[in-house]
Amino acid sequence: MPHSPVVLVAATVLLAACGGPTPPPTGPSPRLPVPVPERLRYEPMTPSLPAIPETAGALDIRVVHPTPTTPRPRVDSAYVYGSVGRGDAALSINGRAVPVAANGAFLAFLPMPADGVWRLTAHAGGGHDTQDLAYAPPPAATGAAATPAGGAPSGVFASPSIGVVTGGSDTLATGSDAIYARPTPTGTYRWFFPRGARLSVVERRGDQYRVQLDPATSAWINTSAVSLDPPGATPPSSGIAVVRPVAGGYEVRMPVLWRPFLVEAGDTSLSVTVYGPRPAGGLLQGALAAGETYVRGFGHQPVEGGVVYSLSLASAPWGYRAWYEEDGDLVLRVRRPPDIDAAQPLRGRRIVVDPGHPPGGATGPTGLTEAEANLAIATRLAEKLRARGAEVHMTRTTMESVELAPRAEMALRLDAELFVSVHNNAFGEGVNPFRNHGTSTYSFHPFSAPLARALDREIAAVTGIPDLGAKFGNFAVIRPTWYPSALTESLFMLIPEQEAALRDPAFLDRLAEAHARGIEAFLRERAEGQR
Repeated sequence: MPHSPVVLVAATVLLAACGGPTPPPTGPSPRLPVPVPERLRYEPMTPSLPAIPETAGALDIRVVHPTPTTPRPRVDSAYVYGSVGRGDAALSINGRAVPVAANGAFLAFLPMPADGVWRLTAHAGGGHDTQDLAYAPPPAATGAAATPAGGAPSGVFASPSIGVVTGGSDTLATGSDAIYARPTPTGTYRWFFPRGARLSVVERRGDQYRVQLDPATSAWINTSAVSLDPPGATPPSSGIAVVRPVAGGYEVRMPVLWRPFLVEAGDTSLSVTVYGPRPAGGLLQGALAAGETYVRGFGHQPVEGGVVYSLSLASAPWGYRAWYEEDGDLVLRVRRPPDIDAAQPLRGRRIVVDPGHPPGGATGPTGLTEAEANLAIATRLAEKLRARGAEVHMTRTTMESVELAPRAEMALRLDAELFVSVHNNAFGEGVNPFRNHGTSTYSFHPFSAPLARALDREIAAVTGIPDLGAKFGNFAVIRPTWYPSALTESLFMLIPEQEAALRDPAFLDRLAEAHARGIEAFLRERAEGQR
């Protein structure tokens, strides 16, 4: 992706001559005299963002990352960033001249020092400041993995055991509290099981069980969420699945005796695969309501190791819930799209806006936290949505910390129709920030992807940085199944001009407006698709 390169100019390091023998070093090498480095002016990579304001404060090196508690990463090069307090300073890190922005911010991507110590020297106004920063030592090796406590020993079981999901929530609508399972021990979440699901457990590996869903499909699930019964098999279910209309959509009730299942949303369909012996007798019955236009039909298809129940829809599902009744029946409730006015698509819509963090979050070179920036954008976004007729709720309106689960629970409790989580980004260790930054948005469920794409188009046009696009993201707040949801990552907190833009009220207003336009565009697309 094209950008204006930032050139790091190497400065000469003068080594003091020492006579006579010296003892071998026992720690980090001592700081040696360093001349005044060449002053380099930081050149923003995105000139379209607001100009970085000039700052003439006291000379004071403040490194935001790494910190003394950061474990030394196993990478060849790493980024160091922070502020020197004023824009006219000359800065060097380990003898290399580093550009300084007008507000004193700096960002460097440098070879990892052999001793793991960054040595910073800044000069300005006849004065200087120095700081040496060492990584924390790597964690001590723990040796052989300990035998897991409780439950079954590791290894493949002589015969399958029945595992009952005892952790998590009793409904799939949360998407975060329902217990997840993966196709491999470290794979992407694929299955979500409500409390009470019965699983055929065939192996333990560390803190995970392998469950056999059908002859060809295994899934891995955390042992802490499952209680084992003695070896045995679940009896086959019997009875007929029933489809019926309910307020706001349709419901499919399946007599499955707590069998595991997989819900999959298509462009114009919603299906649920129930694993295990096929039900005896008839499989599915019901009738569409008179004048029904959204649900076009329903059916079932026996497959190897189970049965697939499906609904054919006029457009993508708006959302769904799934849960077990006390008798083990599985209920899948499909949510009908709200009535949207294409001329005023936001009018009457119930939207939850989530300013991401705290806890956690990134911090910019001059100390702006992501939690502050997210709240500033989200507050403006809420105002704009309300002005266009939406009913808006925010997961937080102050800097008080809110955990992830209560954010999703709030949206479900309010019966939200849309959920948008506002964030700004950071980099992993070893990533070159000058080559990898960009705007991106994320969704988890297929029916949420159009919302993420609409937001990405509008936000990228305002930020002017590379567009990384709308992607799949396994984030807790966008896993709930009851409504379309997306998470935005507009700018990178670490990059000086991007952090500075997030302090600019006029830019924050434009960024919030881009979010509002993206939400509006998604709703208008769905309204036109209903015609």
